[in-house]
Amino acid sequence: MGYVIKMPKLGLEMERGELLGWAVEEGETIEEGELVAEVESEKSIGEIDAREDGVLRRTYLEPGESVPPGTPIGIVAPADADIGDLEAEVEAELEDVDAGETPAATADADSGAEAATDGATSEAATGAGAAADTGKVSPRARKRAEELGVELEGIEGTGYQGAVTEDDVERAAETNEGVATAVQASPRARKRAEELGVDLATVEGTGYQGSVTEDDVERAAESVDDAGRTLREERPFDGMRRTIASRLGESYREAVHVTTHREADAEALFAAADAANDVLDADVSVQDVLLLAVSAALEDHPAFNATFEDDTHRLWADHNLGVAVDIEQGLIAPVLRNVEKKSLETVARERRELVGAALEGEYTMDDLRGGTFTVTNLGVLGVESFDPVINPPQVAILGVDAVAERPTRDPDDGVEWRRHLPFDLSFDHRVVDGADAARFLETLIERVEEPWSLLPEDVDRADGTETEMPGRTVTASNPEGMAGRIEAGSFEWSYDEPEDAGGSETGPTPVDVFLGGLAACLSLSVRFQAEKRDAAVGEIDVTTDAEPEHGAVEQLAATIRLESDADDDTLERIVDLGERGCHVSQLLREDLSLELSWERL
Repeated sequence: MGYVIKMPKLGLEMERGELLGWAVEEGETIEEGELVAEVESEKSIGEIDAREDGVLRRTYLEPGESVPPGTPIGIVAPADADIGDLEAEVEAELEDVDAGETPAATADADSGAEAATDGATSEAATGAGAAADTGKVSPRARKRAEELGVELEGIEGTGYQGAVTEDDVERAAETNEGVATAVQASPRARKRAEELGVDLATVEGTGYQGSVTEDDVERAAESVDDAGRTLREERPFDGMRRTIASRLGESYREAVHVTTHREADAEALFAAADAANDVLDADVSVQDVLLLAVSAALEDHPAFNATFEDDTHRLWADHNLGVAVDIEQGLIAPVLRNVEKKSLETVARERRELVGAALEGEYTMDDLRGGTFTVTNLGVLGVESFDPVINPPQVAILGVDAVAERPTRDPDDGVEWRRHLPFDLSFDHRVVDGADAARFLETLIERVEEPWSLLPEDVDRADGTETEMPGRTVTASNPEGMAGRIEAGSFEWSYDEPEDAGGSETGPTPVDVFLGGLAACLSLSVRFQAEKRDAAVGEIDVTTDAEPEHGAVEQLAATIRLESDADDDTLERIVDLGERGCHVSQLLREDLSLELSWERL
């Protein structure tokens, strides 16, 4: 028996499918219904399951490569079966694809498509991108040939059974062998290009395999102006973009912009955000704590929490902070209202909801009105310093830059690396002076470097020490008796034995520690598989048991409990793949040797 694996058609409009990865290696055994590979089309992701038991005998496509639907990509057959006929079938079909013919599995569905017709005609006429006379050509080699403008015809293949590989194409390009002299284009497109005086080499093709169509030629002709420039795109200056431009222009024409810069030690700010995130029922970020610090500085310097209109400087009691958000139409600043009255938990929750609504396009004009001060963060894009433009009629705006790590002298005259956060304060010099701005930034820096008073009382102060991950290096210390401590990076926990084994029962046994690692790994691996397949899975509980209760382990069992409405087949697949992907579980299946050494303390 045995069969040829082909690229599936994931939709009526699918033109090519990309191999995301093989689930099994070539030569490995696979069972009926088991996942063989994952593929992706222009609009969706699909799985290829084994139709019958066998071995993945051949693969013809590498991850990242794409081919039309219906193209052979592998062979599954019993280990001892003769697959000569299947290989011959694959080679014949690959030659058809190389010659520009649509795979048989999809020919009927695509026969009326203009792209396919133009592409096939083009390759027959020019030979560009085709290798009907040269044997098999790998998809990656074909793509590289198109990029380098290399004719595949005449290139001697060094791959499997004489196939042309990517290295063969690059070698030909370096020696100028097979350099394309013609552009892939339909006869009708060539005729139209002559009529309009369009150079086909400058036209981007949208037809089959990138061939130039008649519409491409006409579009190119329309995009060339009197100066010989080629238009790439027109973007009308209207709607939100026009409003943004008008307001920024007004700001620069009316306000007298001055920008001052300061830098704060940010270690305490990061530590405070982490500590709050661990305690509060909200996802707290550094930006949330920073907004409270800004509000505190505005409380001490109310002249900056203000607007200036009709020659009147209005100072507002409400701290309505605009939070700049970059959306497709431009930069907007939805307003987080009354920050001075809100807890950190409320600020964190409302800011996320506000930004999320802006990114989803679900905001209203009311969300953008009433701001008294704005915070804009380009640091997330790596910007180290900039001069933000005031959002009129406000009188000031705070820019947040990228975090920088700098050497700092410690109390013991040593040097330590610490994170610093730069700020840029732009203000209207008609309303406030440079000395006022300097005092505002001084207060803000004090709040950033000592943020703990901004947090709820139930958040314990942390020392700001960065967490050190174990990096798969764990140390167990046994000072005496049967108990000890396990240290892994910044983490540590105890281990012990039952009293009847000479211990004091102050911690789990070493076997219990191992069972905990196995259960944790299984839970994370199952979670990964569920998220990968967009399966709605809530809590995951894993219980691991070892028998007998004492002595050497003779039997292991694990029970995985999932909170989900997904069907049984989906959960069965998720659990099965989760167990296979669990690194701790893999240790139980592998013949893994232990290199044991010793040394004196």
